[in-house]
Amino acid sequence: MKTIIVATDYSDSAEVALKYATFIARLTKTKIALLNIYTFNIHALNGRISPAAMDNLIESNQQHLEHYAKKLSSKYDLALSAHTLTSIEDYSLEKFAQSLNAGLIVMGMNRNLSDQSLSGNISSSIIKNTKLPVLVVPQGAEFKLPERLLYACDYHAVPNEDHLQELNEIAGTFGAEVQVFHITKKPFEADEALQAIVIGQLENSLQPVNHSYRDKNAKDIIEGLKEGIEEFKADILVMSPHKYGFWSS
Repeated sequence: MKTIIVATDYSDSAEVALKYATFIARLTKTKIALLNIYTFNIHALNGRISPAAMDNLIESNQQHLEHYAKKLSSKYDLALSAHTLTSIEDYSLEKFAQSLNAGLIVMGMNRNLSDQSLSGNISSSIIKNTKLPVLVVPQGAEFKLPERLLYACDYHAVPNEDHLQELNEIAGTFGAEVQVFHITKKPFEADEALQAIVIGQLENSLQPVNHSYRDKNAKDIIEGLKEGIEEFKADILVMSPHKYGFWSS
């Protein structure tokens, strides 16, 4: 990994994420690329804005981003490059990340519930449109060396081997302990063959890392996760997306 991409919308929560990323960058000796995804106003698009006017808006945004990056570079004593992507161009986030040899995307999350639907949509969009790990930093979070990683695992789906390798690398880099955490709403009734495959893959991937397993019954998945985080005193919650069939979903 040569670069960490930090997504920004110039908000306080985005700067919290950047501050968090600067600590990681110093520890891993990586660069930081500040990224703003510029979205055109729907009224401008409906008014059939000219290509020249679009270019002017993008250029203006890029200049503002470069000025912002320069100010933050001075504040955190770390060089930041500034990049703009738009919601209408073919150059995807995935291609952009590949061009920088990026290994991680960091973004903020606003704790204000009135803004949560918007930030949630942006987070979900980025996660769906990239194969890179995405680190979402809650507003108010302070960086500390991660000593405990809680990996929320669903035994109904075989985990992605690449995701486990990345989890292994993160845990190994920081010398962190991993707890594989599984939540069920009722006593777990698994296909024994599938469970053996899942456990075997987890063991193969996490063998060099200090790790343990825990199952928890909870009526609500989110509340179960909160309890798991508090009881394990986890510094980072790790979740891996899965594609489910109709019945399993």
